[in-house]
Amino acid sequence: MVEGRSISVNLQKWRGAATGILLALGAAGCGTFSHYPEGMEATTLGPLRTGQKPDYEKTFGKRTEGSSGVLFAMEMGRVAQLEGDFEGSRAAYEKAIAKNREQDEKAKISASGAAAQGGAVLVNDKVIPYRAQSYERTLVHHYQALNYLAQNDVIGAGVEVRRANREQEAARKRHEKEIDRAKSDKPNEPAAGETNAPAAGTADDPRLAPVYAGLDQVAGAVKHSFQNAATFYVSAVIWEMLGEPNDAYIDCKKALEIYPENPYLQQDVVRLGKRLGMREDLEDFARRFPEAAGTPADGSGELEGKARLVVVYEEGLVPQKTEMSVAYPLFSSDSIGVVALPVYAAAPPPAAPAEVSAGGKRLGRTAPICNVAALAARALGEQMPGILTRQVARAVAKGAAAKAAKDAGGNGAELAMLLYNLISEQADLRSWLTLPAHIQVLSAWTEPGTKAAAISSPAGGTLWSGEVTLKAGKTTLIHVTRMDLAVFSHVMVQP
Repeated sequence: MVEGRSISVNLQKWRGAATGILLALGAAGCGTFSHYPEGMEATTLGPLRTGQKPDYEKTFGKRTEGSSGVLFAMEMGRVAQLEGDFEGSRAAYEKAIAKNREQDEKAKISASGAAAQGGAVLVNDKVIPYRAQSYERTLVHHYQALNYLAQNDVIGAGVEVRRANREQEAARKRHEKEIDRAKSDKPNEPAAGETNAPAAGTADDPRLAPVYAGLDQVAGAVKHSFQNAATFYVSAVIWEMLGEPNDAYIDCKKALEIYPENPYLQQDVVRLGKRLGMREDLEDFARRFPEAAGTPADGSGELEGKARLVVVYEEGLVPQKTEMSVAYPLFSSDSIGVVALPVYAAAPPPAAPAEVSAGGKRLGRTAPICNVAALAARALGEQMPGILTRQVARAVAKGAAAKAAKDAGGNGAELAMLLYNLISEQADLRSWLTLPAHIQVLSAWTEPGTKAAAISSPAGGTLWSGEVTLKAGKTTLIHVTRMDLAVFSHVMVQP
């Protein structure tokens, strides 16, 4: 005969709560890449760095349908493109674009969205479906345009750069509205009963000084995250391929506003300005960029009968987010809580220009045009007030839950709840990790013909070499990506 024993009602409640906690933790893990970003390192980043081919279909295929689907679609598109699978890359990027559109079209929070936000209060931000940042959304179109070029579809590339430009313009307007709304809401005014409350979540909040200091170190001089000169420049190159010099000139000017130090931007905007007869602009350019002022118009002077070679050189990998725990006062419960925030701990090495030659003739050195790592850091800084708001709300809710557990089940239940709080408090470290740290460009004119070309490091080692076809009055584009020991390349010749 088996003897039974009674279980107190409070203990039953505690076990029920514990079961709920375990289920919540399980649900939190289902929507994200296990042990992210360590999973990315093992399956994708490590193999890419050493020149091995990642099994991107196995790694990302099913994950493109989950709560982080847009993120893994972007990762899949990028890896497939590096490996030369342009059709697979196009399909993955189209899925990412469609998911972005679906998110934009949701004017009201859906039931699943509300559940995710509620789960975020109980667990962490990883429960919230991933939403691509503005710089990521723009770069999807940037790389999609390169997919079309690689398949000799200049018309398709033109459609894609137009979409990229719309994305950048929409992002600019979105951020302007956010700034205006923040000003009208007066978020820095003290809350009721807190006469000297700091500016919660902003760069003025002294409690977050270490967080913003790290972000500022990585972001450098980049003022915002939602526009980048590299995409505008690639757009300008494609517009010229399509015989649209006016559109190319407009995008070149936009790129120049963002990155005026780039000498190839300076030369190209002068060259196009002379071709289009932009006298007032040319006078301004001559004052600002005297070294580029002598650049002739297309087909004239030293450019007559020449072919154009454009190099888009990417190096490194965008840094990964890390977690920082910050003690933060919880005024509503008159206590101190600990919140876990995503940060960028260190900036990647600075861009290292590469030497470019063709037919044994040195054409010049690549020049930086986009610091992707800085865009990522600035984007995270722009998100930080919202992240902190959720984190503080979560800390308050978890504190209240621990007290309720103690009231219902005693010290053991409270201890279990506190343990759950500790385990579940994790920062959301998701971001597009296969992006480069830096993008550089070169634009040079040379004699037409089929020639041996090479891209070399400043120390003299060859990064890439191969034969290129150069046509008079046409553009040949070399897209080269360097990740540690591996180099990926594609050559695209204007039809």
